[in-house]
Amino acid sequence: MFIVACSSQPVQEPDLPERVYYDKAQQALEENLPSTAIKHLKDLDSRYPFGEFSTRAELDLIYAQMEASDFIAAHATAERFIKNHPEHDSIDYAYYMRALSTYKGAESLMSRYLDLDPSERDSKELSKAFNELADFTSRYPKSKYAPDAKARMYHLREMVSRHELQVARYYLKRKAPLSALRRSQEVILHFPSTQSVEEALAISVQSYKDLQQADLAQTNLAVLKQNFPKSTHLDQQGNFIPLTLPSDADPSFLYWVTFGLID
Repeated sequence: MFIVACSSQPVQEPDLPERVYYDKAQQALEENLPSTAIKHLKDLDSRYPFGEFSTRAELDLIYAQMEASDFIAAHATAERFIKNHPEHDSIDYAYYMRALSTYKGAESLMSRYLDLDPSERDSKELSKAFNELADFTSRYPKSKYAPDAKARMYHLREMVSRHELQVARYYLKRKAPLSALRRSQEVILHFPSTQSVEEALAISVQSYKDLQQADLAQTNLAVLKQNFPKSTHLDQQGNFIPLTLPSDADPSFLYWVTFGLID
């Protein structure tokens, strides 16, 4: 009975020197084994929370979690690093990786379920990624990661504005011009430098026409002509071409609206 009782006790692995855990993690990362690296880095943190390599290991853990596509964990680790080490030399990296984890997570979520353009999915995570990237670039405009962050922000602005247009088209097809108008105005007001503005103006014109607001429709049409004189929404005489939506303009959005994922 004594032997059985002893054998049932969990075997405690002996602690290794801190450097050994760190080197094992680095080797795993070099061999493209991020999950193994995560284990060694967590072992290091649990055994040597205030050791020589502990802070460096926290930064490496963010990277390893990103490589393992565990974006939620990477975001949490980056948040913890920002809170615990606000004056660290690599704090810009933590802010950048926090934003990048949200960006990658949204990208992964969109491709996991449906093979659709990212603009056709719920934009909350895209907006969150944009805000975190904006926060990073405002804090550290001279960081070496800033150029990449700005490029991703540009991409996200295009995606979010296109998403607004997708929803606006849905509402037009559902005979809800006021909701369509709100979405198109969102693009015009908050994403004026994107490629979506031309169509947003066209949707505004159509929405006002549907609402029988002729003066406002004419005002938006004048803006469309001034900024996009060769717009595909204008005929050769400069008259507005009424919008016609394809029959398959809204099938994916019916699901999202039904379950309250877009408003």
